[in-house]
Amino acid sequence: MEEKNRLAIAAIALAAICGIAVANYSSVHSALTPWYEPIVSQDEVQMALWADANLPPRTLYAADLFACEMLTATARGVCSIGGAWELADNANQRFSENEKAFLSNSSQEAWGIFKKYGSQYVLAAPRTGFYAYGYKQPANEKFENLTYFQAIYQIGEVKLYKVA
Repeated sequence: MEEKNRLAIAAIALAAICGIAVANYSSVHSALTPWYEPIVSQDEVQMALWADANLPPRTLYAADLFACEMLTATARGVCSIGGAWELADNANQRFSENEKAFLSNSSQEAWGIFKKYGSQYVLAAPRTGFYAYGYKQPANEKFENLTYFQAIYQIGEVKLYKVA
Protein backbone atom coordinates (compact mmCIF):
# COMPACT_ATOMS: atom_id res chain seq x y z
CA MET A 1 0.00 0.00 0.00
CA GLU A 2 2.83 2.35 0.85
CA GLU A 3 4.32 1.80 -2.63
CA LYS A 4 0.98 2.73 -4.27
CA ASN A 5 0.80 5.93 -2.20
CA ARG A 6 4.30 6.96 -3.23
CA LEU A 7 3.48 6.30 -6.90
CA ALA A 8 0.24 8.26 -6.60
CA ILE A 9 2.05 11.20 -4.98
CA ALA A 10 4.76 11.06 -7.66
CA ALA A 11 2.11 11.00 -10.40
CA ILE A 12 0.31 14.00 -8.88
CA ALA A 13 3.58 15.91 -8.54
CA LEU A 14 4.53 15.11 -12.14
CA ALA A 15 1.11 16.24 -13.35
CA ALA A 16 1.45 19.48 -11.39
CA ILE A 17 4.92 20.15 -12.83
CA CYS A 18 3.67 19.44 -16.35
CA GLY A 19 0.71 21.75 -15.78
CA ILE A 20 2.97 24.54 -14.59
CA ALA A 21 5.31 24.01 -17.56
CA VAL A 22 2.42 24.18 -20.04
CA ALA A 23 1.03 27.32 -18.39
CA ASN A 24 4.45 29.00 -18.41
CA TYR A 25 5.04 27.97 -22.03
CA SER A 26 1.73 29.57 -23.03
CA SER A 27 2.50 32.87 -21.32
CA VAL A 28 6.09 32.95 -22.56
CA HIS A 29 4.99 31.99 -26.06
CA SER A 30 2.37 34.77 -26.21
CA ALA A 31 4.91 37.29 -24.90
CA LEU A 32 7.42 36.27 -27.57
CA THR A 33 4.97 35.96 -30.47
CA PRO A 34 5.68 39.46 -31.90
CA TRP A 35 9.38 38.59 -32.08
CA TYR A 36 8.59 35.62 -34.33
CA GLU A 37 6.37 37.53 -36.76
CA PRO A 38 7.61 39.84 -39.54
CA ILE A 39 8.80 43.09 -38.05
CA VAL A 40 7.87 45.08 -41.17
CA SER A 41 5.33 44.08 -43.77
CA GLN A 42 5.79 43.82 -47.53
CA ASP A 43 3.43 46.80 -47.87
CA GLU A 44 5.68 48.87 -45.62
CA VAL A 45 8.68 48.02 -47.79
CA GLN A 46 6.68 48.96 -50.90
CA MET A 47 5.72 52.22 -49.16
CA ALA A 48 9.40 52.97 -48.51
CA LEU A 49 10.25 52.27 -52.16
CA TRP A 50 7.49 54.66 -53.19
CA ALA A 51 8.82 57.29 -50.78
CA ASP A 52 12.34 56.85 -52.15
CA ALA A 53 11.08 57.48 -55.68
CA ASN A 54 8.75 60.37 -54.79
CA LEU A 55 10.16 62.24 -51.79
CA PRO A 56 13.57 63.91 -51.36
CA PRO A 57 16.41 62.03 -49.66
CA ARG A 58 16.79 62.81 -45.94
CA THR A 59 13.03 63.34 -45.55
CA LEU A 60 12.10 63.14 -41.85
CA TYR A 61 9.78 60.24 -40.96
CA ALA A 62 8.13 58.95 -37.80
CA ALA A 63 7.43 55.24 -37.37
CA ASP A 64 8.11 52.36 -35.00
CA LEU A 65 11.71 51.23 -34.47
CA PHE A 66 11.85 48.56 -37.18
CA ALA A 67 9.99 50.59 -39.80
CA CYS A 68 12.35 53.48 -39.02
CA GLU A 69 15.37 51.28 -39.64
CA MET A 70 13.84 50.12 -42.93
CA LEU A 71 12.91 53.67 -44.01
CA THR A 72 16.42 54.88 -43.27
CA ALA A 73 17.89 52.22 -45.55
CA THR A 74 15.22 51.96 -48.25
CA ALA A 75 13.88 55.50 -48.58
CA ARG A 76 17.20 57.14 -47.65
CA GLY A 77 15.34 59.08 -44.99
CA VAL A 78 15.91 60.16 -41.43
CA CYS A 79 13.56 58.80 -38.80
CA SER A 80 12.22 59.72 -35.37
CA ILE A 81 14.04 56.74 -33.83
CA GLY A 82 16.40 54.09 -35.16
CA GLY A 83 19.85 54.24 -36.67
CA ALA A 84 22.21 55.84 -34.19
CA TRP A 85 19.34 57.50 -32.30
CA GLU A 86 21.09 56.74 -29.02
CA LEU A 87 23.69 59.33 -30.00
CA ALA A 88 21.01 62.02 -30.36
CA ASP A 89 20.42 64.61 -27.68
CA ASN A 90 17.95 63.33 -25.06
CA ALA A 91 17.70 59.92 -26.73
CA ASN A 92 15.51 58.36 -24.03
CA GLN A 93 13.11 61.29 -24.13
CA ARG A 94 12.93 61.06 -27.94
CA PHE A 95 12.25 57.31 -27.76
CA SER A 96 9.58 57.77 -25.09
CA GLU A 97 7.86 60.63 -26.91
CA ASN A 98 7.82 58.71 -30.21
CA GLU A 99 6.00 55.90 -28.40
CA LYS A 100 3.61 58.39 -26.80
CA ALA A 101 2.78 59.91 -30.20
CA PHE A 102 1.87 56.55 -31.70
CA LEU A 103 -0.05 55.22 -28.68
CA SER A 104 -1.96 58.42 -27.89
CA ASN A 105 -5.56 58.75 -29.09
CA SER A 106 -5.05 62.52 -29.46
CA SER A 107 -4.30 63.84 -32.95
CA GLN A 108 -3.16 67.15 -31.49
CA GLU A 109 -0.77 65.51 -29.01
CA ALA A 110 0.79 63.29 -31.69
CA TRP A 111 1.06 66.23 -34.10
CA GLY A 112 2.79 68.34 -31.42
CA ILE A 113 5.37 65.64 -30.76
CA PHE A 114 6.05 65.08 -34.46
CA LYS A 115 6.42 68.84 -35.03
CA LYS A 116 8.80 69.08 -32.06
CA TYR A 117 11.16 66.61 -33.75
CA GLY A 118 10.65 67.92 -37.29
CA SER A 119 8.93 64.78 -38.60
CA GLN A 120 7.43 65.54 -42.00
CA TYR A 121 5.73 62.17 -42.62
CA VAL A 122 4.27 59.38 -40.49
CA LEU A 123 4.24 55.76 -41.60
CA ALA A 124 1.21 54.09 -40.00
CA ALA A 125 0.84 50.33 -40.21
CA PRO A 126 -1.91 48.24 -38.59
CA ARG A 127 0.54 45.74 -37.08
CA THR A 128 1.78 45.64 -33.52
CA GLY A 129 4.91 47.77 -33.48
CA PHE A 130 7.98 48.23 -31.32
CA TYR A 131 7.67 51.90 -30.40
CA ALA A 132 9.95 52.13 -27.40
CA TYR A 133 9.52 49.78 -24.53
CA GLY A 134 7.88 46.69 -26.01
CA TYR A 135 5.46 45.63 -28.70
CA LYS A 136 2.25 47.64 -28.65
CA GLN A 137 -0.72 48.34 -30.89
CA PRO A 138 -0.71 51.93 -32.22
CA ALA A 139 -3.78 54.18 -32.20
CA ASN A 140 -3.65 54.98 -35.93
CA GLU A 141 -7.20 56.42 -36.11
CA LYS A 142 -5.87 59.80 -34.96
CA PHE A 143 -4.01 60.22 -38.24
CA GLU A 144 -7.34 60.59 -40.07
CA ASN A 145 -7.79 64.06 -38.50
CA LEU A 146 -7.22 66.38 -41.49
CA THR A 147 -6.38 69.31 -39.22
CA TYR A 148 -3.10 67.62 -38.33
CA PHE A 149 -2.40 64.90 -40.93
CA GLN A 150 -3.03 64.26 -44.61
CA ALA A 151 -2.87 60.77 -46.11
CA ILE A 152 -0.70 61.02 -49.22
CA TYR A 153 -0.20 57.37 -50.15
CA GLN A 154 -1.69 54.02 -49.22
CA ILE A 155 -0.77 50.46 -50.09
CA GLY A 156 -2.89 47.76 -48.49
CA GLU A 157 -3.56 48.90 -44.92
CA VAL A 158 -0.31 50.89 -44.66
CA LYS A 159 -0.61 54.66 -44.99
CA LEU A 160 1.88 57.48 -45.27
CA TYR A 161 0.66 60.76 -43.76
CA LYS A 162 2.06 64.24 -44.22
CA VAL A 163 2.31 66.15 -40.94
CA ALA A 164 0.42 69.48 -41.35
